[in-house]
This record gives sequence, C-alpha cells and structure tokens, in this order.
Amino acid sequence: MTLQRRTVLRATALAPIAVASGARAATTDLVLACDTTLGPAMTDAAKVFAGRSGVQIHVFPTSPGLILPQLAREVQNDIVVTQVDLLRNAVQAGLVEPGADRGHWRNRLVLAAATGHQPAALTDGAVASSDLTPASGLDGPAVLARLGLRPALAMGALDTHEVAFQLVTGAARVGLVYLTDVRADTRLAVLAPVADSAYPPIVYAAAVTRLARRPNPDAFVTFLASPEATALLARHGLEAA
Repeated sequence: MTLQRRTVLRATALAPIAVASGARAATTDLVLACDTTLGPAMTDAAKVFAGRSGVQIHVFPTSPGLILPQLAREVQNDIVVTQVDLLRNAVQAGLVEPGADRGHWRNRLVLAAATGHQPAALTDGAVASSDLTPASGLDGPAVLARLGLRPALAMGALDTHEVAFQLVTGAARVGLVYLTDVRADTRLAVLAPVADSAYPPIVYAAAVTRLARRPNPDAFVTFLASPEATALLARHGLEAA
C-alpha cells in the first residue's frame, strides 16, 4: 500500500511538467497546485469558476513539501494554494510576489473513523497517523501524544490521504486526518476535533506565481476570496481565517 501511494504521489506531483514553464500557448486554461488535502475543495471551486468565466483550472493536488521545489524548477504553476508558511518561503525565494497571497482559510485536524464503525474508545483498535515527512509535514505520533492517546497499535502513513484510505478499508479503526479529508469522503465521520493546544489549525492562502504565463490568473484568486467561494470552501471544511 505505502509503495503504491508513493508512486501515485510522484505521478501527481510531476503531472504539471507536461505544461512546461516556457510554453506560451494561446489558451486561457490555468494550472493550480495545492496541498493534497485541498484537492477536492479546489476542484469544486474550479468547476464553479469555469461555469462563470469559461476558464478551465487544472488542479494538481501535490505534497506540500514538493510545491516550492516545483516552482523553483519552473514547473508551470500559475496559482498555488498552500500553507502560509510555505508561501512566505516562496516569497523569500522570489517565486511569489510579496503581498500576493489572499483568501486565508483554516483547516483543522480531527480524529476520524469509517462511517458506522466508530469505536467505543479512541484507542480501541489500530490508530493511524501520518509520519513526519516532506509529503505530509505533519508529525502525527507527536500530535497523538499531546492528546494523551497511546494506542496499543499505531500505524504510520505517508500523509492524511493514506490515513483516510486505511480507515475506509478497515486497516485502522481511528485516524488523524484533516477536516477536509473527512468532508471529501462520505465514508468517513469525525469522532472528535483536535484541540488548538495540541495542534493549531493550518492556515492556507492562494497566490499567483511568477511563473504565470496565461491571461488573468488573478481572477481565480479573487474568486476564491469571494462570498460564493467562501461558502463553498466552508462546506469542504475550510473556515475563513
């Protein structure tokens, strides 16, 4: 399972390479890279935007640790939606204009289980969480320890997407995931939110990159901050920050 997920992640992360940074084709289509857990939310927002404008947004969910390396290697991304700390690093690296980030949404960690299979106790059965890797950026075992949870069987995972997979397949009874992961899959249910003292919400923002070569990518970033998009993203678990 883990090897399969690693292969998929690599393929996902490299997919935008097909749209080279030097290409200046006569198209209004735009490329957007976002943290893996934001994929469903950004895809839905892109569909609404396309219906309004006729402009297609090609969304590439990507491991957070790979978004900046992609930009540094001039893999074409017109827009990025990622953690504000990573966007600050992108500004320092000259990949995003200072002050270009907008939107700002919070995403919370939660303890989840497969729908209809909630355990009697949070440590009843295997508990899955993501290992601290560039793919996740999240030290799941450390969060569980801060919550005072010491499961008899702890299962590691590449990222929260893989944790969700372990839950729906029955490999784990409880998992540490983002609220966006739960909202993206009706087979998952929240057991309990993670307190801010154990892990503060992740804050994301959107920005146009300096690699943008197509017309008006700023229009989609502006749309993401609109009341309509704010309501849509809230349904995906992203609170306006």
